Amino acid sequence: MTYFRPRTIDDILEMKERGDAEGATLEYKSSRLLEQKNEKIFETLSKELTALANAIGGILIIGIDEDNERRILDVRPIEDPSKNETWLEDGLLSRIAPSLQISIERIDVERGHLLVLDVPPSRNAPHQAADKRFYARRLFRIDPLLTFEVEDIRRRVSSLSSGASLSITFQSGGVSFSIRNEGLGHIFDVSIQIAGIENASIAQEWTPGLERPYTEPFRIIHSGETRNFLGAGFEFLRDRLDDRMDVELRYTDEDRKEHQKTYTYYLKDFHSTYGIKSPNEEVLEQGIKKLANIERILSDLSRDLKVMRESAFHPTGLNFSRTTLTALSKSPDMKWPGQFLTFQALAEILEIDIESALTVQSELFGASHYLGGVNKPLQDIDLPDDIKERIRQRLILPG
Repeated sequence: MTYFRPRTIDDILEMKERGDAEGATLEYKSSRLLEQKNEKIFETLSKELTALANAIGGILIIGIDEDNERRILDVRPIEDPSKNETWLEDGLLSRIAPSLQISIERIDVERGHLLVLDVPPSRNAPHQAADKRFYARRLFRIDPLLTFEVEDIRRRVSSLSSGASLSITFQSGGVSFSIRNEGLGHIFDVSIQIAGIENASIAQEWTPGLERPYTEPFRIIHSGETRNFLGAGFEFLRDRLDDRMDVELRYTDEDRKEHQKTYTYYLKDFHSTYGIKSPNEEVLEQGIKKLANIERILSDLSRDLKVMRESAFHPTGLNFSRTTLTALSKSPDMKWPGQFLTFQALAEILEIDIESALTVQSELFGASHYLGGVNKPLQDIDLPDDIKERIRQRLILPG
């Protein structure tokens, strides 16, 4: 059964925004439930969880206050840190028979946390609650099961298949895999292995490198869920395999029983698909070529701007007034009237870069060059000490 599984507080807020209401696969519980005695807490939760497992599965969220229409009114987090996943799992373990595999996710929020209990439809149904009775969820409520309903559930479960399957797609020069959980319960530690190829080498084939499910298994795949992921390029496989490709799928079920299945493919059967590009790949390739062309144009423009900048900010001669040139010719130790100099001249005289020269002009001689500008004291200007010393030796300062 497929249903929405919140994993973050954003998912919870999205449910509130959508107006998700309690139903056959969704139950909200306030954190106030956990303020009761443990026996009462676990009796209530055992009924709710077995009712979901005996029906079509679902989600129970602890830490939600609901409104009159069974929608999320407010998030009321669990404030007691001891009321966590381990405490909950330990308390339920001895109160549900046969044992029920429950996935418990913790969502940390301000002032506490929420607990999300994911209960798949069970392969071991029907399950008894703490009061030794069988329950099933009926839309907004849970009801005790009659004897014939219990037997119906047992027959239904025994007739349903369980487990996972692997499928493979060769397309556009690449290989993609899909793992689907077709069973009623979750599967765990799901990985694949291509015979004759190190998994780490497959993970390194792609950018960024893919760890799952090659060097790190999928931790859990829920009932009815499909995981799609990249495999490798056709040439990568052809260079390492003769023709036959055996792919082994491994996983563990809810009873911690290990499973492995082998799927055999032949590369020659898919050779015709090699090199054929999908419409999306064609568009992507054209886009990459256009981006490369734009990058070349920007590089050329950057080079031209650099040349223009060098030409503009490094003139071959000083842009001085006639009065300054006359003064210079009479005395080589004459200080320069800085308020009359351009920033290019300041850069040459002080032997500094253009940015520093602009700082000197705008801050030390601001009143001379800008309407409404002011002259700042030299000691208040953010310049290195050696530049300040050259300014004192070579320029006439304001005031």
